[in-house]
Amino acid sequence: MTEPATELPEFPWHRTCPMAPPKQYAEIRAAEPIKKVRLATGRTAWVVTRYEHVKALLTDPRASSDRAHEGFPYYIDVPQEFRTEGSFIGWDPPKHTLHRRMAALSGDFTRQRVRALRPRMTEIVDECIDQMLEAGPPVDLVHMLALRVPMTIVCEILGIPAKDQDYLHSCTDVLFGGRSTAEQRSDAIQRVGVYLEELVAHKEENPGEDLISRMISRYRQEGIYERREMCNVTRLLLNGGHETSAAMIALSVMSLLEHPDQLQAYLTDPSIRAKAVEELLRYLSPGDLATSRVATADIEIGDVVIREGEGMILLGMSANRDPDVFDRPDELDLSRGDRQHLALGHGVHHCIGAEIARVELDVVLDTIFRRLPGLKMAKSWDQLRYKDGNVMYGVFEMPVTW
Repeated sequence: MTEPATELPEFPWHRTCPMAPPKQYAEIRAAEPIKKVRLATGRTAWVVTRYEHVKALLTDPRASSDRAHEGFPYYIDVPQEFRTEGSFIGWDPPKHTLHRRMAALSGDFTRQRVRALRPRMTEIVDECIDQMLEAGPPVDLVHMLALRVPMTIVCEILGIPAKDQDYLHSCTDVLFGGRSTAEQRSDAIQRVGVYLEELVAHKEENPGEDLISRMISRYRQEGIYERREMCNVTRLLLNGGHETSAAMIALSVMSLLEHPDQLQAYLTDPSIRAKAVEELLRYLSPGDLATSRVATADIEIGDVVIREGEGMILLGMSANRDPDVFDRPDELDLSRGDRQHLALGHGVHHCIGAEIARVELDVVLDTIFRRLPGLKMAKSWDQLRYKDGNVMYGVFEMPVTW
């Protein structure tokens, strides 16, 4: 909703350190945990900072994910005609339930299937590190490893041919590499769209043993198949399968290098490896600004009433640093291993690829620190460029040496 100018604080706030939340999070969480702010669009929205409130809203059916709703709190102006284009991440039950089930029934996201992928994930990471060694230091860890590993893995799951992956890698580099103009990014989005349209059309006639083919089959069995919708679901899985993981890989390596005591614990105590992944997810929360909702009815929560039609931004990093839930929340402690964090969402929109993200991160960290024991940053963290204020936080490049 648009309101006359007031003294509302402008949002989003900005991190001064990539491993720490904006200072306003703790201030607001303590004094006014659900606060109205002004977005760059001129619209207002509520930011929600406490763990209990964020978790409650993630399961409240009145807190809608519908991106086509007029009150949905976009950070930029999005024309109404583009708001209806999307997939199940922007839908509510029962439509969301049906379409998420089409992807989940493939079995590709189960813990057992993901564990079976671990040897192949290790091969992919090893191939990337081989290329880093061949190039010689310094190399950009984001371009040569953090983006490439999850992109390759999700392409293989989806059934994108190996011969096409370099093309998609190049498009990804334009979209997320930080060196592109708005026109170049727009062109890359269109090129990916054309490619996915052709890919899905090919798999309609030539199905294989891959996720896209299985989803097409299941949609057809339900009598609800539409090519356009399948392209949108594929784009969602492609983007969701690599952007968050790429951010986590780079920021996790940075965090461990900046906390040598924790890196030493990781290297010497195999029993904390699974805990380390959970703690890094909690501590870094790259999807901090990615969870927005709009009220479809009045919602009384905390000391406020969020009115029907008002937008909400559920701050994941603030929730994951809530001292009422996590002891010493601003410290990185790999032995903590608390899985109640909200870095991967909660409720019906819990990340469908959560297990893939966990195993990817574990494989990368284990392999890179084993094969490059002298790894260090070629620039300090405060010399790098970050996706500050973006829906998905991350670093554009991260030069490393060894």
